[in-house]
Amino acid sequence: MLERLGPITNLPDNSYQATITFDDDFIGFKGHFPDHPIVPGVCEISLVELLAQLVTGNDALRTKRIIHVKFHNPILPGDCATFTFSIRKDADDHTIVTASVSTTQNPNMATIKLVLK
Repeated sequence: MLERLGPITNLPDNSYQATITFDDDFIGFKGHFPDHPIVPGVCEISLVELLAQLVTGNDALRTKRIIHVKFHNPILPGDCATFTFSIRKDADDHTIVTASVSTTQNPNMATIKLVLK
């Protein structure tokens, strides 16, 4: 998945943004679904986790809990998805990642909020 990921940009409001292109040969399309391929939701969640690892430099971070996830629209073959996300620590020193996913066709693809430890 890393080869499809563009650079991570630090935005003025201290959030981040990265794009990823899901070409027709993306392995996630093979079984999800054969006649109407879409990016599996678990791939979107995993990508948010990966982005947090890359920004924090902590590749040991793993999803401890999903606070919120809503897939509003499917990401299709050929889509370039933009992940805009913020990272903060909570009182228990957990990493909280809040992300929104958009494409050029649709600004409201998904919202994801994870607790990482």
